[in-house]
Amino acid sequence: MCAKKTCKKWTAAWLCIVALGAKMDLASTFVCSEGYYGPINYAQLQTHKVSEASGLASSIANEGILWTHEDQGKSPRLYAISLKSVPPGEIVAEIDLEHYTKYHKESPDFEDIALAKCPHTDEYCLWLGDIGDNCARIQSDGKPHSKKCGSSYYLYAVPEPEIVDHDSTLKEKATNVFEVELEYPDTGTYPNIAMDSEALVVSPDGSKAWLIEKRLMQADPRDRPTPARIYETSQNLTTIPSTVKIDLKLSTIIDNPDGVRITGADLHPTGQDLLVRTAYHGGTYLYTFDTPFDFDTIRYQGRVASNSLKQPQPEAVSFDFTNTFPNQFGKAFWHISEQGNGYQQLEYVKCKDGQMTLQVRDVFTNPYRSLHLG
Repeated sequence: MCAKKTCKKWTAAWLCIVALGAKMDLASTFVCSEGYYGPINYAQLQTHKVSEASGLASSIANEGILWTHEDQGKSPRLYAISLKSVPPGEIVAEIDLEHYTKYHKESPDFEDIALAKCPHTDEYCLWLGDIGDNCARIQSDGKPHSKKCGSSYYLYAVPEPEIVDHDSTLKEKATNVFEVELEYPDTGTYPNIAMDSEALVVSPDGSKAWLIEKRLMQADPRDRPTPARIYETSQNLTTIPSTVKIDLKLSTIIDNPDGVRITGADLHPTGQDLLVRTAYHGGTYLYTFDTPFDFDTIRYQGRVASNSLKQPQPEAVSFDFTNTFPNQFGKAFWHISEQGNGYQQLEYVKCKDGQMTLQVRDVFTNPYRSLHLG
């Protein structure tokens, strides 16, 4: 649980980003209008513990903190990576979720993480998606790999703790966690069947979540772009109790950028920009919205970062709110790899804009009533 003073400061900063987004001409203005520089290796994870980092989220409540987690078969924990430790990249917090995951019939397959308001408390949460399903992955022939897994899918919202010490490791068991089970439609015919997803994004008010499909490239992507489904939660998450099962409904279908499978995503709190990370040689790609948070109005804008540093098994992406570099708050973004031995590089991609146009700390207003997505 974060301290009241810290929560208020963080809430004000976060709400200001959303308020400014509502004032912009969203059809023509991107978060980073001048484009991005190439990736740089800013820091290295200083541990083998996170051997398969599968998601990434930037904290605002805790300056200089990135949150991550591991993939399927690993410990059900959230890890806080400090950019202020010496050297940067130390794990300074671990949150154990075993109390919540141990009752499920399958071990969790955490694939992505997002940061948004909690649906059940007046705080902000780390949203974790147990959404992977290799059996449901659609192959190049348009059919699922298998129907034998019988996977279950869950969404968790974990209140973010306050981190004050960057020289030691805070260890906590997760408490007051909101969780819902997710259910795909199952008509037996595409697109109304389950899917494999490694990308989760959440509206900043915590009312809605979207899952983006990870799909193998079709046989000839030059002739047929590979589609990727986007499913959304069918109910307002702020109005339902924890532990219920809710339906997912198809929101839209996009083309995989350059035909490459999507392995991670982050939605800017303005609802204006969506970054997706892809596997292998792909890179990071930008989608924008004509109407904030409305996936019916999504537009593909192109690649904004290549895998020029040859990051092995590219996996996760997060907009930057760490204040690590001046004039990059809410504009730049981070990458992390899912390479299997830990000690991953933290890649940083700077925005070319010369001045801070998202002046998030100068406005104090609450736009959530107008942005409510119920």
